[in-house]
Amino acid sequence: MDYTLNAGVWNSVFAVPTSVVDDYIKLAGERSLKLLLFLLRYGGKSFSEDELCKSLGFSEKGELEDAAVFWEQRGVIRRVYGDDSGELCAAAEKKTVSEPKPAKPVEKAKAVKPVSVSSGEIAQRIKSDKEIALLFSEAEKVYERPLYQRETNMVISLVDHYGLKPGVAMMLLSYCKKAGKTTPDYILTCAKDWADNGINSIELANARVLKLEQRDSLYESIRKALGLKSKMPKKITDLLEVWTELWGFNEEMIMHAYDETVYEIGSWQPEYMNAILDNWRKNGIFTVTDAEKASEEYKAAKKADVSKEKPKAAEKPKKPSNSSFDMDDVMAQIKNRYKNGS
Repeated sequence: MDYTLNAGVWNSVFAVPTSVVDDYIKLAGERSLKLLLFLLRYGGKSFSEDELCKSLGFSEKGELEDAAVFWEQRGVIRRVYGDDSGELCAAAEKKTVSEPKPAKPVEKAKAVKPVSVSSGEIAQRIKSDKEIALLFSEAEKVYERPLYQRETNMVISLVDHYGLKPGVAMMLLSYCKKAGKTTPDYILTCAKDWADNGINSIELANARVLKLEQRDSLYESIRKALGLKSKMPKKITDLLEVWTELWGFNEEMIMHAYDETVYEIGSWQPEYMNAILDNWRKNGIFTVTDAEKASEEYKAAKKADVSKEKPKAAEKPKKPSNSSFDMDDVMAQIKNRYKNGS
């Protein structure tokens, strides 16, 4: 009589590296785990992309690449180069593998388009360059998940395509996350702007981020005041740029002009608000305190003038000759111009 263990499904098992569970179980996506388990199931056997896509049910373009890049960057999966098209296998198995090709230097270009670098090349860059490794780590914090291939190419583009230093690129990614704008296209558009304006030091990047955050705060205030739920109209953003960049008004002053506009004509009109700010600019008034002080001084002078000479019934009290700023007259002129369409 023979005896055997009735192990059922346990008669056929395969090993999973402990690091997969200890280090990556929280980070790896579903597709990445499916790919790794499949490769481990077949030991050191290599599979082509077509074979893997068919076996794993990956039908979308780039789906396999997204699943593989997570493990390649961490040295768990490697690409076997036998010809122009690579095959994937678990890195734990001993097989003859050619060294990953070094990343080719990419000439800085103007187009907002990520460079195309294979996951194997990026994995090698991460392994050999600590700053690049930190940059990719920061990128994963931005997305709070493993990067997809398009995002991976975007990150390497910040350095290779636009020439940003890794530390500066990290500051750009951090700002974009805070602003809630993390699409690759938006990040690359910002990178192009930074590169074109020579923003490639921590000091310059910090100054730009501060400026952008102030702008975003102003945009949000205007958006809330107007009840906008969609993208800010270009007409308004252009005016905001003039008021802040060219005329030097801060958010508090611009919102004060907004309040004055609504008070005077009962609604918000950008042209009317622009006229108010332009008048303040010409009179050297750049704080709410100065604007209120000028208005109060004129009202006081006007009241004193009225008490000396009673105006005719059909006449409006004249402005004192020593007043350099007549808020009421200015508001009346602006209102008349606005109503007449001039």
